Amino acid sequence: MENNSGINPTGHYILVQPDEVEKKTASGIIFVDETVENAKRDTTQGTLVAVGPIGWTEFGQGQSWAEPGDKVSYGRHAGRDMLGANDKKYIIMNCEDVLAVLDE
Repeated sequence: MENNSGINPTGHYILVQPDEVEKKTASGIIFVDETVENAKRDTTQGTLVAVGPIGWTEFGQGQSWAEPGDKVSYGRHAGRDMLGANDKKYIIMNCEDVLAVLDE
């Protein structure tokens, strides 16, 4: 996966693009904008976009849990929201905030 966000994590930080949130129910009820925004923050899954230079290293041994393009699950309140140069929303977080790598 190519990082075209304009955001390059440093140190042990990683950049994740959260999954999109449904804007209406299966029966066609459309959510108001506030509900959609709250649901976006509650989403705890996304795609790993970039890893800082020392992300997932332990004692200098480059042991990686996930690679860019992998689906990951992370803590609900992990990281900080950022807007990329491509106008997409991202979360930059500590690499230790990843709870699991998900099978697709």
